[in-house]
Amino acid sequence: MSRFTDLQKKFKFDRYTGFGSGANNQGDRLLKTDGTFNVLRTGQSFIERISPFHQLITMSWGHFILLALSLFTVLNLIFTSLYYLIGLEDLTGIVQKESTGLFIEVFSFSAQTLTTVGYGRVNPINSYASLLASLEALLGLMSFALLTGVLYGRFSRPNAKLLFSENAIISPFQEKTALMFRIANQRKNQLIECEAQVLFNYHDKETGNRRFINIDLEYAKINALSLSWTIVHPIDEKSPMFGLSINELKEMSPEVILMFKAFDDTYAQVIHTRHSYTFDEIIWGAKFVPMYKRSENGKATELELNKIGQIQRVDLPNL
Repeated sequence: MSRFTDLQKKFKFDRYTGFGSGANNQGDRLLKTDGTFNVLRTGQSFIERISPFHQLITMSWGHFILLALSLFTVLNLIFTSLYYLIGLEDLTGIVQKESTGLFIEVFSFSAQTLTTVGYGRVNPINSYASLLASLEALLGLMSFALLTGVLYGRFSRPNAKLLFSENAIISPFQEKTALMFRIANQRKNQLIECEAQVLFNYHDKETGNRRFINIDLEYAKINALSLSWTIVHPIDEKSPMFGLSINELKEMSPEVILMFKAFDDTYAQVIHTRHSYTFDEIIWGAKFVPMYKRSENGKATELELNKIGQIQRVDLPNL
């Protein structure tokens, strides 16, 4: 009896994970290292693919600020060019004569109009320039209204900011072994009613399918994530990893997927996040180094987040 047949008879596969089962039609891993689904969507036109609000809400703050500054600059360059096109004689109050200084002054007038600041020194004096300035002011009002909504959406959107150990480990545990990985909260907010679900999935080479098994944890729930949480899956008779050698596990191309949720008392909402470990990210014969200690004055507990993935080598028991 092959190992794959044995697992199929011994364990009940989870068929409702949403990840699909055709391993031969899927990539090497189901989750990227940042926890997002490793899926490339094709078969749509460019217009169908874009989702501006979603992109603006989910992109990093660095990219968002760079995009906002770029759009502001481009809009002002467009309107500056239009002012040049209709003639600068239609703007009064301009004092610069040299070309570079003149361009900066007209660009600044455009920026003041777009933001509706309007200092008043430079102003349009005929119909075309006045209409263009009015259009720019309207566009500025609409742009900043949209920007305000996006900023509110970014700040009000609850999300988890967890640290994950770089590797999962196979470590001694209660005279046996266990699969372990560690998480901690990067923020100072309080996460309560924390719950972890771990899926062990592997490539069944006999059928070409991807199999999912919901594996048991030492603790699947904790009251609060105040320090770190080492999530432990005991490798015993109830584990799909029981009795497997390193080479046998490698042949199965496994991926261990963590699904985490908790209640964030800052947002008063439930937050979710995901992470996964492939075979190459599992270290055999190691244990985590403690990452919290008593503070120097003895009045608090010091959580050393830079030690989230630090390990030390140990010998595994001979089972």
